[in-house]
Amino acid sequence: MPAFVWLAPPSSWDQPGLLFVLLALAVISDVTEITMPNGLSFDAALELALFALILMGPLPAVLVAVLPLAIGGLIRREKIIRHGNLANIAAFGWEAIAGAALLSAAGVSAATLGLAALPWLLLVGVVMFVTQMSIGPALYAPLYLGHPWSTGVRVLADTAPATIVMLTLAGIAAVVYPLLGVLALALFALVAVVPQTALFLAARTRPVAALEPLPATRRYAYALALHLGLDRTERRHLLRVTELAFDRRADAGDPIAYARQTLRDPSRASWEAGHVGEWWNGGGGPAGLRGAVTPITSRIVAVADTWSALTAKGGPELSHAEALVELENAAGTRFDPRVVQACFAVVAEERVSETEPAPVPRLHALRVPAPLRRALAAS
Repeated sequence: MPAFVWLAPPSSWDQPGLLFVLLALAVISDVTEITMPNGLSFDAALELALFALILMGPLPAVLVAVLPLAIGGLIRREKIIRHGNLANIAAFGWEAIAGAALLSAAGVSAATLGLAALPWLLLVGVVMFVTQMSIGPALYAPLYLGHPWSTGVRVLADTAPATIVMLTLAGIAAVVYPLLGVLALALFALVAVVPQTALFLAARTRPVAALEPLPATRRYAYALALHLGLDRTERRHLLRVTELAFDRRADAGDPIAYARQTLRDPSRASWEAGHVGEWWNGGGGPAGLRGAVTPITSRIVAVADTWSALTAKGGPELSHAEALVELENAAGTRFDPRVVQACFAVVAEERVSETEPAPVPRLHALRVPAPLRRALAAS
């Protein structure tokens, strides 16, 4: 803080509306940050601080970086005055000083923004990023947490590609700000903050135990179908098979009941619903079909129905881990092993935790790469 008072150039406070919007976006970004499996978090804080530094100066940039720590900590009921946050505050202060010094040396200010300034803005962002990593994780992780010094290099390497893309977007938004005003910031938020918030909201969990068995079976069947590569038409067909099979659960495996239902409804969905009671080893009914001779939809519904019975409302309401043990024990005898393995893939991409051991499958439906779904699940 003394260094900031001594070294930082003066700031401009003639745009309180802009500062309020930046602070609001920074808080939203912090609250909805995505924690990756390596422990790093992803949000737009650095980019918003860069935007504030360019247009208003170093102290607003520090406020944009620091205020979310306090508000986000209160929302998450965290201890705010702690070593990690003090390290962050030091990093934010030094990054603002370094960025302001480079802007001053390059002769770039809010009054001289233009396309020619964009490379300088990107360089300022990179300098701020490196400074933040050097003052924050690169010192805090080895000296306080006991991690090796090489951790800092790995952190830089892991986060650099996404950070450079985000910094470029922030620089472009700052360049067009004199022309578009707050709309430029809105465009940046649309690209950076809104998708992050949407992913955060999509990743919120709900217990399967809150669902009735049929909706739970439908959710499981659909998730399994995606992991097994069924196309959209087959997935719609699968849902019909699920509903018909659920209606006929009392008659599952009964050859006479199966024959009657087939005569009443000779459709493909009806035929496949009638074979949900078949076993992988041929020991089920109504026809004693073995292995892959049983339609894939029938095999999926058989697993999804049992999974639902173990975890949904009205059953033992097991955790996913406990249910997977039961399903795996029946793989190769009652269930198709490939479908059971797909259950493990579904759970690996969901936010299973001690407080929510059996969440409703949701992340599989996000049209994002599987590594990102796994990262969301681990956050």
